Formats: sequence, structure tokens, C-alpha cells
Amino acid sequence: MNNKVYSIDGKKMSSLVFTENGIRISSSNFKSLEEFEAGWDKKLSLATKTEIKTETIKSISKEDASEDVIIKYKGFANMSMEAEFQFSNSSDYDEFIETLCTKYFFQKNETRLSPFKAIQGYLLGLAISIGLTIFCYYQAIEIENGTFSGSHNRKGRAFENIVGMLGVNGVIVLGSAICLYIGYKIWTRYKNPPNQMQLLPSS
Repeated sequence: MNNKVYSIDGKKMSSLVFTENGIRISSSNFKSLEEFEAGWDKKLSLATKTEIKTETIKSISKEDASEDVIIKYKGFANMSMEAEFQFSNSSDYDEFIETLCTKYFFQKNETRLSPFKAIQGYLLGLAISIGLTIFCYYQAIEIENGTFSGSHNRKGRAFENIVGMLGVNGVIVLGSAICLYIGYKIWTRYKNPPNQMQLLPSS
């Protein structure tokens, strides 16, 4: 068994270890397996803990031009879940993959993505960006006209303050810049789809 604690960067993810049954991820930083296990067993803790059993993993993938590792697995009630992170030390990636292949018998495949599959996620991001820009545009108009009713919660007010500070023109410029960037990524990925490394559980 690999007793190493891997330092990773992800949303509420800082440390990763292998277990007999899979992978454990914590939002706290640990230097040793003993520290990790002690932190994991603490009942009163603010740390976010994620345990991924090997039998629930559907795939582990990484594109050749990206440092992001994406684990797709079945969560509660067989819901599709994802854990996306990067290794703080790039050399840990090869050791991570080797452990999955030799200890858990995952099969490694390398394929070139189809043009459509290469842009799927970016198409969704573009649609969300366009929708958010339109929403903010009309909200900015209401704020400038003094007809906006306002939000009753802190996060809503903070968002409205940003929109009000940008103004109608600022929202258009910022929204257009984001959409153009995503559009550029879609065009380049469609023209030249990246290679993808994928680990699949053995059947």
C-alpha cells in the first residue's frame, strides 16, 4: 500500500491518500499518513472529507495539455460526482497513476478526443456566460434607472454592488470578453482536439 500523503490543489481539497478500498481526500493539509488518519477520525472538524471507493470510480482522466486530474465516480444514491484537482508536485502524478494501475488494476488508455467531445464542457460554459451577461445587463439597467428592488441577503447585495459598479457598459464589455475567450477556446479545441489519458476500472 502507498503510504504517501499527496499535496493537491482543488476546491476544498488539499491532501490525498490511498486506502485499502480507494482514495480519501481532505481539505486540511497533512504531512504524514498518521496526521491524516488522526484528522480524518476527528468527529468535530471543519475539514471537508471525501472518500471515493474504487468500485464507485467510473473513470480518471487528464488531458495532455492540462494539469487537472478528474475523477468521475458514483456518489450517494448513485449520483454522478466529480473530484477535480492538480498535484502540487508534478512528479507525484506518475506515482499516483502507477499506484492505481498496479495496486487497483485500473487499465490505462490514451486517446485523441473527438472535436465535439473536446468542446462539450466549453459549450455549456459559453451558454452560461451568455445567460449571465444578459441577466446582469438588465439588472444594471434597473439599477441605473432606480427601479431595482434589491436583494435581502448578503451575497445577493454583494453581487448587485458589483453589477452596479460595472454599469451597463461594463457588464457588456466584461461579458463579451469572457464569451469571446470561451469562443476562442472552443475554436482551437475543435480544430485541434487534445489527447486524453484515461484510467478505467478493470472489468
